[in-house]
Amino acid sequence: MNPWEAQPEETQFTPEEQTQFLALAKKLGWKRTGKDVFEAFFPIFPFVVCELAVVRHINGVPHILLWHRDDEHYKGWHMPGGYVLRGEQVEETVRRVLFQETGLTLQNAEFVRYFNWYPANAPVPNHQVALLFRCTADEGEPRQGKYYPFDATPSDTLSHHKEYLTYLFKKK
Repeated sequence: MNPWEAQPEETQFTPEEQTQFLALAKKLGWKRTGKDVFEAFFPIFPFVVCELAVVRHINGVPHILLWHRDDEHYKGWHMPGGYVLRGEQVEETVRRVLFQETGLTLQNAEFVRYFNWYPANAPVPNHQVALLFRCTADEGEPRQGKYYPFDATPSDTLSHHKEYLTYLFKKK
């Protein structure tokens, strides 16, 4: 059983455990320090993620920036993306994530639509409300990843990212 399915519907703390938890919760850092602590909240709270469709025209053909990920949560090609941090404006998230993951500077970001993902409808580790942005970046080369034509992305592109691309493709 995965952690998502094992999560009880209601809190089952004893009064003493609740007091301990609330005292410990005051020590939680909001900048996601402590991967295990952060991931312990995956089955409990929805997270907001910004997914960035970084588009660049190469020889007149629109290309999308993808990079390969292979870890405990995902294996395959995907677009840059990251969680909205506490107190952060969405545009700040888009700029931060783009730079952290690619080294590129954001030129423009256009909100496209949101997606509501959770383990029962997508291969994601938690409940995510994904905000999809079509972005343009500076002309530099990304630190990681590669630009692919919309219609020639790798076959092992993450399924929910394929859905983003399909939606983008239909819209333009």
